Amino acid sequence: VVAFTATPLDLEGEWDRLIVAGTNSDLRRCGAHVPAVCYCPDVPDLKHIKKYKVGEDLTDKENAKAIMRPGVFGRVLDNWRRLNPDGKPTILFAPDVAGSLFFAEQFYAKGISAAHIDAKTIWLNGEQLPSDDDNRAMLLEKSQSGELAVLCNRFVLREGIDLPHIACCIMATVFGSLQSYLQSGGRVIRSHQSLSEVTVIDHGGNYTRHGSLNADRDWELGQSSYK
Repeated sequence: VVAFTATPLDLEGEWDRLIVAGTNSDLRRCGAHVPAVCYCPDVPDLKHIKKYKVGEDLTDKENAKAIMRPGVFGRVLDNWRRLNPDGKPTILFAPDVAGSLFFAEQFYAKGISAAHIDAKTIWLNGEQLPSDDDNRAMLLEKSQSGELAVLCNRFVLREGIDLPHIACCIMATVFGSLQSYLQSGGRVIRSHQSLSEVTVIDHGGNYTRHGSLNADRDWELGQSSYK
């Protein structure tokens, strides 16, 4: 039995051997990845999260407490405009589902086409739709065409979806685990004919916590998200 993963973490006892088929540098050299240029305008203080342990994802409630501080949308909007002045297609990872909807509503209130998606609902420029296959496909088509500027979610777009046209990623969340960080960041570093690099705007201190999305990592079988 052969399995494939981009994040070989917490696999001890499930597999007998790990073969590293390529590094991030290899993927950029062969044209599968583009480099991510990361900016870190915010590093939230997690000292008030009493049960937080390094390597663990926060609960939605804890994440919202860390991220949703006064003026957060103003900082997100100002940095998005400054670092993505052409308004290229953007994905935003929020601290919780309510926060994802909040960011979409705030972008739309500023005249920027925005959507929120979760397991049950799609909110698109003020209209609420069921989160079924047809509406999800429509949403991604609007993102790819540029008609939709900002696509917000909590985790529903974290893995198992191909969005190579995305040029900008806003991390308005704390990724406690390395796996969540790499999976989410992986949505934006895939190669696309329109991109030579992508922009990551990190409001969650994730670069400081986990390092660059461009880094080559020394993977070993049995490596844990929590170390």
